[in-house]
Amino acid sequence: MKYLVAVMILPFFALSGHAQNLYDFENSAAFASYLRQTNQFELAIPEYERLVFMKPGNVSLEKDLLAVYWEADMWEVGINRALNLYPDENKIPGELAFEYLALRFKNKQYNQANTFAKNNNNLKETERYFYSGTSYALKHEWKPAYEAYSHLSESNFQSVEQYITITRQALEEKRKSPALAAIMSTIVPGSGKIYTGDWKDGLVALLFVGSTAWQAQRAFQRQGVESVRGWIFASISLGFHVGNIFGSHKSATLINLRKDEFHQNKIEHLFYSNF
Repeated sequence: MKYLVAVMILPFFALSGHAQNLYDFENSAAFASYLRQTNQFELAIPEYERLVFMKPGNVSLEKDLLAVYWEADMWEVGINRALNLYPDENKIPGELAFEYLALRFKNKQYNQANTFAKNNNNLKETERYFYSGTSYALKHEWKPAYEAYSHLSESNFQSVEQYITITRQALEEKRKSPALAAIMSTIVPGSGKIYTGDWKDGLVALLFVGSTAWQAQRAFQRQGVESVRGWIFASISLGFHVGNIFGSHKSATLINLRKDEFHQNKIEHLFYSNF
């Protein structure tokens, strides 16, 4: 339906007052803006490409072009387009840094984004700290992220206090040790899961490993080491015990990851709200 409306409305851009060229700059700019405002981002891309072609070197148009690539979820294509405009990314104008890094972030290219933030020749010092800090935060490296944002505490950089607060809260999170969880479950089956807060699985593991080990011991005591029943229960007990050890390690890791992702989502929401 939106495509139909777009096709129907296009001729009207040429019929305002004088007979104008349908594809002149003003009409193309108006149509591109309309498509973007109505969330028809993929249709807007060729219109913004036309505008950039008509006015090469216009940073404002290039900024809109990269933004619409981001809005269309075409992050890799947008990155390549930026590098087509500026083969040396260290010479990308500072005005385009936000859109370019937003594309990098969405593509999970955090290291490349950090390299750009540190080496681009056109960024102000405050921008370097901000973009570098965000690169660290999005890959859960909270200490360098906090240190980078802290350099902006005396500046009037937008929302800096929120960035500092989020990274400080991430640093202060109480985390579980995957190694400790695994060691605990090695010594007492299920205790590692209980340590991570998974009481149900922990108690089930303790009861299951304990009961199968007891059944194995009982069979061996009655029939000796040749007891088939004993070896079956022993194998089941050992297999479940080993699985519980790895499960305890994974449980602690996932708990820490969920905490990191919670703060990461807050950073992302804050950063992308500037679009």
